[in-house]
Amino acid sequence: MANRKKTGGSRKRNHEPAAVRFGKDKKRGGGPKKRLNSNSSNLGDGTTRLNKFIAHAGVCSRREADELIQLGSITVNGKIITEMGYKVKNTDIIKHEGETLSHNELFYFAINKPKNFNSNCDNPLKERTVGRLVNKATKYILSPIVKLERDSTGILLLTNDNDLYLKLSNPKHEFEKIFQLELDKPLKQEDLEKITQGIRLPSGGWAKAESISYVKGNQHTIGVEILNNKPKILTKIFELLGYKIKKADRVSFAGITKKNLSRGEYRKLSEAEITQLKMLG
Repeated sequence: MANRKKTGGSRKRNHEPAAVRFGKDKKRGGGPKKRLNSNSSNLGDGTTRLNKFIAHAGVCSRREADELIQLGSITVNGKIITEMGYKVKNTDIIKHEGETLSHNELFYFAINKPKNFNSNCDNPLKERTVGRLVNKATKYILSPIVKLERDSTGILLLTNDNDLYLKLSNPKHEFEKIFQLELDKPLKQEDLEKITQGIRLPSGGWAKAESISYVKGNQHTIGVEILNNKPKILTKIFELLGYKIKKADRVSFAGITKKNLSRGEYRKLSEAEITQLKMLG
């Protein structure tokens, strides 16, 4: 059973299906889909900032971890570390006041993020954050995988599995994300087709939707399937065509949906879902 948290105001269950499955107006982009390849995933240099490691071990928030480091309460391989920004490897032994810290217990959650909530989880006591909504789920600090904007809603995955977080958050990797958008004006058919063909970005790159459709014939409400993992990519695409996104709701993330989750509710991922995420490729 999902855990319910108070988010203020009335809460209605959202039974909207993935919008791109609707109607006859669907357009699909050409060419094969590019999927995340776990064998070639770029995890940087394989290190983690010490303050983040401490936070994810459930000791405290990342900001409080900085204070512990400055006070000389943290050792790495027997050496006191007071340097801000210090990075550690998986093989390092990190201790807080003599107690070895570890991330042996891994957690994976899905939450239906409410509007006007920050996606961050590093300070679970801060009001109107996802971290506050799930603060009783685990003692560990969780990381949001591909954050949603503050005014966006929908499915958001949280974990303390750093390898999975780094793999799925990497902007170079692509996998399915489905959004339902409400625009400030009707989307023209020619612009709908441009989005599936590809839009040149000011940076020189290209971005496109894998599929896009009007929801139940309403040209203000759009269902979009996109693989691109770069921040605010949908906002950029629609702004280049002269539209503003009034509402954005992520209904599916890598095949995991918000089904049966009201706004602010969360649940643990099933073993099958966790395996599905780890095998993306």
